[in-house]
Amino acid sequence: MINTHTTAGRGVLSILLVEDDVELANSIKGDLDKQRISSRVVGKLEEARVLLNTVATFDAVVLDLNLPDGNGVDLARDCRKAGLTIPIIMVTGRDAVEDRVNGLRHGADDYVCKPFAVDELIARIEAVCRRNRRVQGHSLRYHDIEVDLLKRCLRRHDMEVALSTRELDLLVYFMSNPEQVLEKKRILRDVWGDGAEGDDNLLQVYTNYLRNKLENGRFSRVLHTVRSVGYILADKEPAM
Repeated sequence: MINTHTTAGRGVLSILLVEDDVELANSIKGDLDKQRISSRVVGKLEEARVLLNTVATFDAVVLDLNLPDGNGVDLARDCRKAGLTIPIIMVTGRDAVEDRVNGLRHGADDYVCKPFAVDELIARIEAVCRRNRRVQGHSLRYHDIEVDLLKRCLRRHDMEVALSTRELDLLVYFMSNPEQVLEKKRILRDVWGDGAEGDDNLLQVYTNYLRNKLENGRFSRVLHTVRSVGYILADKEPAM
């Protein structure tokens, strides 16, 4: 059982670091402390589950992929199944596209490959927490689509479907720039940050997630591909 409460809205960031390499964990914790980011370090998935279920004071999870008692992807999957929207950053030595896609598909919001600069990790932590703390209680509308920022879901006619943190970010971005052809590198930079530019596979994965949720096998396509350029949110197929 994973507790579904979060601490969005607090001023000081609190991070759960799940890493079994003691030297690396201590190094990361030390750098986080210097940035006034509090952290709790555990080395096993079960320890992380207990803290997420009982403490519920974390703004994000920094999660190693390979741990003594299992795969970090399992924890990410359990969190999402339980409805927990806390941002999750995977940290791993695996840099193959299929490994990254697998982590993202099962609930990770971002992915950092070892070796990495701790400054980059901190920037990514701040970015996912900032996105997760959007102004609440508002909605966006385009055509027959509504995004509820409070409930973190999209509605289309009689359909309501939950969105992950990154899906929400991406859809809000499209809905804030409707009927405009958006270049891939621009989307990646504005939604994921400078480090993601050029990672077209990452964008394609999340665009497909959104399409599946927007269409649900019965609604018309509104998120269109502009070949060799990027994407456009429009209620009609764009003329090319």
